[in-house]
Amino acid sequence: MKTKPNRSFLEELISKRRSTRKYKPDNPPEEWINSMLYCALMAPSPSNSQPVRFIRISSKGKRDTLYEALNSGRQNFLNAIQFKEGEKKLKKWITTYYRFSEFMFNAPLLFAVGTIPFYKSFSKKMFEEGLLTHNKKEETSLDITVGLALKGFILKGEELGLGTCILTGPLVFIPNVEEILGINDVRITCFITAGFPDEKPDMPPRKSIPEIISEI
Repeated sequence: MKTKPNRSFLEELISKRRSTRKYKPDNPPEEWINSMLYCALMAPSPSNSQPVRFIRISSKGKRDTLYEALNSGRQNFLNAIQFKEGEKKLKKWITTYYRFSEFMFNAPLLFAVGTIPFYKSFSKKMFEEGLLTHNKKEETSLDITVGLALKGFILKGEELGLGTCILTGPLVFIPNVEEILGINDVRITCFITAGFPDEKPDMPPRKSIPEIISEI
């Protein structure tokens, strides 16, 4: 009879992680935050360019302005779908993703995460030389790099007992996030919250390994 192999510490860490949307008010120690950022900066990147940047949003003024922009974006969408076919369904989508976004302003830690645009990648060089007609690959490479950095960040947080949640929905409501934050050298990809969790979400459904792999 075959026995199931014991999970490693890393597997347990990955399996336990959940997206946390409710936090206790306490701020995590600064050294914990720095250790999470250290794990993020160790992520691989194109040509070791290390383009990922974290902008910590602590200012109440900036948070309030972002929140106002989120509400304004929601209202603009609701106004735009009036009398539109499928209005009820669209309204439900807008309302749902608004609710999935607004909690971030109550999180002890809120970061905007993005990449600097001015590094020389292979695809950019080929594009500048006219050997590529578009440079979509560079953007894809940068997004992958952000994902890898965030993976290190959230797993270290999980190890320390902190919850995290990655959000891209707010960027749909707030198209001018860089302008609001007063930055012009970083392309924001997402937000991420962190703090001591005040909830224990159940594991959402996961696909099986045969469902996500094929062989050719």
